[in-house]
Amino acid sequence: MITGRPGGGRCLCEFFKVAQGADASHTVCSFEEKLAPPTLADRFGFDKAGRSFPCQYTSDTREGAVVDGPTVARFSLSGKAPAPRLTDAITFAERIHAALVELSDGSATFTGCDEQGRPLSGHAHAYIFSESNLALGRGEGGEITHVTIYAPVGFGPLETSVLERLKEVCGSGIDARLSLLGLGEPEDFGGVDARKGKSPLLAKSRSWVSRTPFIPTRHPKSTRAGAPKLDSAGLQIGSPEHELRRLIDLAGLPDPSTVEPVYFTDLAGEKTGWSSFRRARSLGGGRRAGSVGYGFRIEFSEPVQGPVALGYGAHFGMGTFMSDRIENSEDELIIGV
Repeated sequence: MITGRPGGGRCLCEFFKVAQGADASHTVCSFEEKLAPPTLADRFGFDKAGRSFPCQYTSDTREGAVVDGPTVARFSLSGKAPAPRLTDAITFAERIHAALVELSDGSATFTGCDEQGRPLSGHAHAYIFSESNLALGRGEGGEITHVTIYAPVGFGPLETSVLERLKEVCGSGIDARLSLLGLGEPEDFGGVDARKGKSPLLAKSRSWVSRTPFIPTRHPKSTRAGAPKLDSAGLQIGSPEHELRRLIDLAGLPDPSTVEPVYFTDLAGEKTGWSSFRRARSLGGGRRAGSVGYGFRIEFSEPVQGPVALGYGAHFGMGTFMSDRIENSEDELIIGV
């Protein structure tokens, strides 16, 4: 998804403008219900609106900022207790986010806020992506096997030190141990062969399919008479596909050649619908158009470098797409997955 580095075209931040939406509670049962939100808020310093208190700022995450350091940190998960399932990715990402905020003493790269607690523009701060890969004897229950933390602005010395010290997320039945596999760029880790430690979220491909639900940030538009308002292509303005295409354009990606609905993802060999996912954060703000999640397969006319994450909750693992085809450097061979 990111196509440039400093000195080689437009800045990273210009390509990763991801819209997010408002949060609300959700009733899907998950491990998060075992947690005590007040304790979590007290420990990591959330205000009444659910925003982390920023204390220290060492990285410039404004749109157009110069990239500093690696942009990707990839972890594998282990531990005595079962890891959360991919369907709980948004809640698990919240816990990791809280740990990063605390360990960094409020780095803007992790908080996404300025000194006054206002959201930064450009969406260049950290994204937390969860993966469930069937490889090396793990993932059979649909549990999270890997976590990728990605910041288009890059990780400076402070953030790199924090990532190296991020070893576990524990408490209230959770015992997830994180092992840092490496720091680098998306192309260093992208691929479709999980047995080799590759991440389909970070691949380069023409074909992308939803891995977690896409949650629109705008509602469908209708006339006063109740008729759908259509764009020049005949799509209802604000409909899920229209919203997806709008966000693709904002992200600086090429126009899709095709967009098709997808109603489930394969999780541990089972078809898992989008309603099975927790789709709202426990804390935090933003905008979303309802609680329904959608899935799509996107075909681009040219290869796109991942990650691709769009819609509400993208910084916490929602709206992620994975490649199901990867092309070699000569752009000649497509390998099916």
